[in-house]
Amino acid sequence: MRGGQFRARAITIKEIKSENLFWAIDKTGIVLYNINMNNHGQRKGNHIQPMIQAVTNRPLKDSKGRESLEIDLRRMIQSNELDYNQPITTEMELAKGYGISRNTVRKALQALTNEGLLFKRHGLGTFVVPPRERSSERIALNKILTIIPNYSGEIVQLGWYDRSLVSGIADFSFHHGGQLELRGYGDTASRLLDQFRNLKFDGIIWERPAQEYYPVIAELRRFGVPQVTISRQLDGVPSLFFDYQAGTREVLRFLRGIGHREIVFIDLDRTEPVFTGRRQVFAEELRADGIRNPDEYVYPMQFKGITEADMDRVFQQHPKLTAIFFSVALAPEIWGYLQKRGCRIPQDLSLLSLEESEKSQKIGEISSLCEPRREIGWRAAQLIKSQKASGCISAEPEYFSGELIIRKSCLSPQHLLKEQLC
Repeated sequence: MRGGQFRARAITIKEIKSENLFWAIDKTGIVLYNINMNNHGQRKGNHIQPMIQAVTNRPLKDSKGRESLEIDLRRMIQSNELDYNQPITTEMELAKGYGISRNTVRKALQALTNEGLLFKRHGLGTFVVPPRERSSERIALNKILTIIPNYSGEIVQLGWYDRSLVSGIADFSFHHGGQLELRGYGDTASRLLDQFRNLKFDGIIWERPAQEYYPVIAELRRFGVPQVTISRQLDGVPSLFFDYQAGTREVLRFLRGIGHREIVFIDLDRTEPVFTGRRQVFAEELRADGIRNPDEYVYPMQFKGITEADMDRVFQQHPKLTAIFFSVALAPEIWGYLQKRGCRIPQDLSLLSLEESEKSQKIGEISSLCEPRREIGWRAAQLIKSQKASGCISAEPEYFSGELIIRKSCLSPQHLLKEQLC
C-alpha cells in the first residue's frame, strides 16, 4: 500500500479511516471492501472480506434498502463470490452500507437463512451455506427460462408436442412459487450470462437444441449456469430423453405378437443419435427375429419431402407388407398416400405412430407410442432447482419410458387369419 492507495480487481481505490474501520471507496464513492483495524491502526488478521460487491453498480444513496441487500447477497451467493469459511459482512456494516437499520438487516439475513443460503454460528457471525450442503426443498425458485425451437412469442402457436413439455415445466414452477419464461433461439452466451448474473432467471431448459447452440451451452456451463437439455446430450449438462430404444422394442413385440411379420419403420431422416439409435434398434430386433437384411426395413425420409415414388418403393420392396411404424411428423404424407392407394386401415394395413400430434389425431384413431412430455418437463424444472441449490448434479442422461396406446388402426393381419382357418 502506498499513500493510502492500493489495487483490487484492477480498480484503484482509496481507504478512509472511520473509528476502527477502513472503508475502501472507489472514485465514484462506492464501497468495495471494509478492513477491520485494531486500536493501533493494524489490520485484524490477513483476511479481507468483500463488502457487497454488487453495490459497485450504483451509489449508496440509491440503495433500495432491504430488497437491494437481499438481491445483492443472493447474487453473490449464487455466483460463488463469497468465502464459505469466512463470515459475511457484519450486521452493523451492512446497515451503514445500505443506510438501513440493523433490524432490517436481520430480517434480510433471516430471509436468506430461511432459503437455506445462510446460517449463523454463535459468536462467529453469519456464513454462506456451501452449495453441496444446500437443500433443494428450501431454495426459492425465481424463474426458469425455457428455449424452444421456432417459438414466435405466442404459446397458443406451439404444437401439442411442445405444449405438453411446457405444461410440465409450468406446473413445477407454479407448485414451487416460481415463474416460467419461454423464448426462441437467438440469444448469445454473453447476453444470457449477464441476465443470469442479474437474477433474471435461475436456469435454462433447452428443448432439442440445434448444434450451432452447443458452444453457447458449453460457455454457460463453464460459468455455472444451471441447464438441462431435452433429447440432446452435451458434456457436463444434465439431459433427459424419451427411451426410444425400449419403446421401439415394445412396438415390435406388440405387432409381432398379433401376427405381423412384414413390418417397416419410416422415420425422419435425421443424423442426431436419438434418431439413428432408434433405427438401429429396430433393425437389430428384426435381425434377432431372423430377418436377413433388416436394414431394408428401415426408411429414413425427409420431413415434408416424401414423394409418391418413395412410398411406391416401400410397397414394391415389401409386397407382403402388413404394418407400418412411422414418425408422427410424417403422418400427413403417409396417410395421403395410403388413401390414394386405397389401403383400408386396419384391414389391409396396420399403422402405429411414434408420438402423437394434432394432425395425427385428426386423421383417425391411430395407435401410437407416446412420449411422457409432461413428466419430462416436470423433471427438467426439478433439475434446474436442484442445480440452483447444490451448484452441480450428475450429468448422466435420464431416460423415460413411453406409453403404448392401441386404437383401431392396429389389427391382426386378415390373410394370416385366413391361412390359419384353412
